[in-house]
Amino acid sequence: MTMIFRWITLRHLIHERGRTLLTLLGVTLGVAVFVSIRLANTSALRSFSDTVDTIAGKANLRISADAEGFDESIFPDVLDLPGIEAAAPVIQTYARAHPGPPLSQKSATPAYSSERYKETLLMMGIDLFFEEPFARYRDGPGIRRESRDVTDIGEMERHALEFLNDDRGVAITGTLADRHNLSLGDTLTILSTGQAVPLVIRFLIESQEFQQALGGNVALVDIAVAQEIFNRIGKLDRIDLLVKPDQRERVTKRLASILPGNATVGQPAARTRQVENMVSAFGLSLTALSSIALFVALFLIFNTVSMSVLRRRREIGILRSIGVTRRQVMVQFLIEALILGVVGSLLGLVAGTLLTKLTLGSVSTTLSMLYLVAHASTLQLDAMTYVIGIILGVGITLVSAIAPAIEASRTSPSVTVRQGILIEGMHLPLKKLAIGGIALLIIAAVISMWTVTKGLQWGGFVSAFLVLGGFSLLAPVFTLLCEASVGKVVRPITGIEGKLGSRYLRDAVARTSGVVAALMVAVGMLVGLDIMVGSFRQTVDLWIGQTVKGDLYVQPVGRRAGGATTWLPSEIVESARKLQGVAAVDTYRAVRTTYNDLVAFVIAVELEVQREFGGMQFLGGRPSKDVLTDAIEGDGVLISESFAYRHRIDTGGNVTLNTPTGKFSMPVAGIYYDYSTDTGAIMMDYRLYSRLWASPRTESMALYLKPGFDNDVVRNRLIEAVSNRVLLNITPNQELRERVLEVFDQTFRITYALQAIAIVVAVLGVITTLTALILQRGREIGVLRAVGALRKQVQKMVLVESGMIGLIGAALGSLCGIALSILLIFVINKQFFGWSMQMTVDPWIFIQAGVVMVLTAMLAGLAPARLAVSRVATEAMRME
Repeated sequence: MTMIFRWITLRHLIHERGRTLLTLLGVTLGVAVFVSIRLANTSALRSFSDTVDTIAGKANLRISADAEGFDESIFPDVLDLPGIEAAAPVIQTYARAHPGPPLSQKSATPAYSSERYKETLLMMGIDLFFEEPFARYRDGPGIRRESRDVTDIGEMERHALEFLNDDRGVAITGTLADRHNLSLGDTLTILSTGQAVPLVIRFLIESQEFQQALGGNVALVDIAVAQEIFNRIGKLDRIDLLVKPDQRERVTKRLASILPGNATVGQPAARTRQVENMVSAFGLSLTALSSIALFVALFLIFNTVSMSVLRRRREIGILRSIGVTRRQVMVQFLIEALILGVVGSLLGLVAGTLLTKLTLGSVSTTLSMLYLVAHASTLQLDAMTYVIGIILGVGITLVSAIAPAIEASRTSPSVTVRQGILIEGMHLPLKKLAIGGIALLIIAAVISMWTVTKGLQWGGFVSAFLVLGGFSLLAPVFTLLCEASVGKVVRPITGIEGKLGSRYLRDAVARTSGVVAALMVAVGMLVGLDIMVGSFRQTVDLWIGQTVKGDLYVQPVGRRAGGATTWLPSEIVESARKLQGVAAVDTYRAVRTTYNDLVAFVIAVELEVQREFGGMQFLGGRPSKDVLTDAIEGDGVLISESFAYRHRIDTGGNVTLNTPTGKFSMPVAGIYYDYSTDTGAIMMDYRLYSRLWASPRTESMALYLKPGFDNDVVRNRLIEAVSNRVLLNITPNQELRERVLEVFDQTFRITYALQAIAIVVAVLGVITTLTALILQRGREIGVLRAVGALRKQVQKMVLVESGMIGLIGAALGSLCGIALSILLIFVINKQFFGWSMQMTVDPWIFIQAGVVMVLTAMLAGLAPARLAVSRVATEAMRME
């Protein structure tokens, strides 16, 4: 066995470099895509988790509330509780920042400011008197001037006093300082509610953990400074606790009796789990899409090993004649596949790691846009991802090679020792394959219906892969049917070459159906995703047109980063109400909270303005004015479709919220369509919110203009009224819609890259299949050349064959894509995100897929066509 491997299997792998490299490339691409997407997801989430661990330090318990925070007066009571060894109050928010002094008022336009204030920092307000036990920066804060070797304790104490005495002092990480060439005494300007706040750098933190948290984008200020800057006077965002492990449960119960209604006690890691739950749908959907490339690679490997069998049929016959057993032949081909799988998978791990540097930016940007998860830019390696990548790559390679290996083991010595007999190939049980394919499609439909009924998220992906499997089994029968119908059109146009090319397609259906299946999977994903994304985009566009009715939308620059720390000054809101031409102003505020241990948003708007001017759409088709009237008069709430789906709440039910003033249960007046977040939202009138949260805060506002008033005129009047006190983004309705759709397109940009890679892998399958077919009918091509067939005719024959393979693959893929789009829209999307979509099918995608696949397949057939015309007639016809 060792000698056979060394002299035959290994020799073929080395000398048949083209085939080996094509196979390795297919496996490498499949594994690389899977690894890169999974690494990007895990890196983004682990970056968040590491940040949570870093800012928590040694804290093993935490008091936290929703985004509005809680009254700081409870801190002394918490500190005095038995069992608590240490407690530290914290203010925490995100803010946009600019290295250097504030921009001049004249040049600080919103667009210019957004460009200049491009760093997003995690800002923490801490109390140095309570920080020491938590060791958040055990090897610091290291003080640095020109070097990192200042360790004098007196020097550190002096800088600590400067930090405390400076009401605008800030500590930043060495990473951030190095990035912008900042040093002690320099200015760092942050935005808070659109106002530029200059801070003086007093510390450079050298803690290694802080250098890595958010890529070093962490800044510390004194807690009193943070409260002033971020409008948190008298409030805390959280209290970190050190509690003896055996006292933790007892302390938790005691704290529950003194905390406000919106505050909870839990471990710091609980925040990470919430975020993981929140983004799990996004991560799983990308991982499933990335595995499509591996699925396509399966057919590539099948065809590659089949080609190897064809090349060596005579050799196999000789080996069988001298006593090599069928088992030994099969094992040799499986070993060959194993080598290709291992090497290809290892290369895929390397390529995937490199590719992650590109995908991480797209994934983390999407997480930031959709879920407000802090942007991650640091690749973090994950051993489990590499293990899974190896297992998938090697496993798929071996599974793909089983059928060709069995075919090789069944080679008859008495037949194949004669070189002329090479046309013999395996015969497919077409009827059984067709029945199996239909059965898989039926099972997929049953699982889909069960998934919708039971609400199981994984069921949709199982159905999708069953659909791919079902259509793959139907590929041989579909190929024969298409050849019979399409051939009637092709043959009169292409002449004898087309007749021979289409006949070869039929005769070698065992080979061609494999590449048709590979193209089908690639086209199916292309069509399915295109229909889903197009339907989603059109639904979102329609939703925006119906619900976003304001003429001008006003928010401070950097509001998205600041979130609940944004307080639009009340005088600006009142100035807007008094502007000539303004019919109404709808104010907006939101806090992130938890409901049944899942993240949700509580949103407050002026429902009376919405009733008069808005266009909210509700499930069931109830008139918007009736639903809003019920909510206003009955102190009710409106819940988004995704919230209703996640928590199984319907109109007429109740929502119970923990608020700063206690626990309140409110009736659900209606369920509205919403595509701004899949985490779910609870909307209420601003007056009800002000009572429950004891906060008049406004984050942004929408201005509804009277007929005949121009947007630009009113916008300029508002800017004059503000007098540059606050940097405002004042966005017209049309521009806002364009921005929303731009964010939408950015979110799905990574899916197009996954589609492209799957198509590349499928094209490799076309090349290997056509090469195998030419090898299989080498004698027949030689006969044609001997009786006068021109090189151009032989080449045309192969190109017709490759073009028909592309056309059949596109046709079957289009059917598969429609089935996949139905699953994506009505099953997978609904289970993961809870959104309703209106399915929209653009016929152009089918024409596009057909043209692209035919041209791509014909281009892929050029190399096999050159091989065909290179066949020497005398050699090809040589008999034994």
